[in-house]
Amino acid sequence: MQRRAGGQQPAKPAGRARSFLVGTQNVYEGGDYDQTISSGSGSFAATPLPPWQLQSTGWLARLRFYFTWTTTGGTAATADGPFNFIGTVQLNDVNNEAIFGPFNGYVWFVINKYGGYYFDDDPSTTSAYAITSGTSGQFVLTIPLEIVSRDPIGPVASVNNTASLTVLLVTNTASTAIASALTASSLRVRGLQEFYWEPRKQDKQGRQISGQPPANGTTQYWTQGSIPVPAGTINSQLITGLGYPFREYLFLLYDSGGTRATGETDWPDPLTGLKFEANFLLTQYNKGQWQNDISQSLGMPSAAFDTRGAGTVPGKENGLYPLFFNKDFFMRRPGSETRRTYLVTSPGSNFIINGTFGGAGTHTLYSIVNYVAPGGGGGAGNAMARHQDTAMLTGGS
Repeated sequence: MQRRAGGQQPAKPAGRARSFLVGTQNVYEGGDYDQTISSGSGSFAATPLPPWQLQSTGWLARLRFYFTWTTTGGTAATADGPFNFIGTVQLNDVNNEAIFGPFNGYVWFVINKYGGYYFDDDPSTTSAYAITSGTSGQFVLTIPLEIVSRDPIGPVASVNNTASLTVLLVTNTASTAIASALTASSLRVRGLQEFYWEPRKQDKQGRQISGQPPANGTTQYWTQGSIPVPAGTINSQLITGLGYPFREYLFLLYDSGGTRATGETDWPDPLTGLKFEANFLLTQYNKGQWQNDISQSLGMPSAAFDTRGAGTVPGKENGLYPLFFNKDFFMRRPGSETRRTYLVTSPGSNFIINGTFGGAGTHTLYSIVNYVAPGGGGGAGNAMARHQDTAMLTGGS
């Protein structure tokens, strides 16, 4: 072995740092947010709750909200209830730009159900869900920031109390979510943060531990757009979220009366086509096969739509049809992903839906889009080019 002058051996090259997860732990912290609104008599009106300005914790993975309510004189939940107790939810980053939302509580529920974040996805069939018609109820909804936990990809740094993330909640009119004729109502909201500690510098053997998650700065967004859909054949450009890699894309159809009552009967059967750039993602895709794919992918085998109740076999939502670009790994389940199959879009991409919608009047087709802004890479160049660079999400492979 060669020796340097003075008899010193050459320094050993630094090894690759161990995973961020080795040096930290997953932590649950409640008690920071606990708010109650009451009507006193009758139904409470749409009311902003106090903003939740999140205190520094480390690396924020998700936020959970436990909703409980009591009512007097009401009846059963409406079609989008009880989740539409929330009229607006929005999570803002440190620059007051929306990461999650704004949209209503039913869309929030749909994101939880279809987002691919848990084994038991459906908030309306877990043990925490309950409604006693006209008197009380409870459910839990989550704002996801972490995309994949095994790496992890996507936790947001929450390390500065002078520039905090902020959650904004506005309630709906109570009688809109829990049917009318209320004589009194009360809603309580309790928030919980799930985060990672700042990691140790080294493990017990002195090996270096990464001080941050991979592709640091990667952020997933959930947003919503819409287009008017007259009954008959459409051939319409979709623009929501274009310019970023799509992880999921959910279509949600409301009829001219503002309900999902005819969401299935009015949905094109088959959908003539969904075109991306010069090629088609879907052509002549009939409802039965699409429903079968949803059932097999998510493990929601009930043939009944809008199923609710703790322990109930879950089924799809009426009028909702998803596209998953995140099911390329184990069991082809959404959320079982390597990030290699995201649909990378440009601001001017052709993304066109073509089909014949039934019913009468003008429907509204909502696009609920989950896109990812990659961090930690892209090199020189404009910001949009960096946002389209998914190499850091896959370790360059």
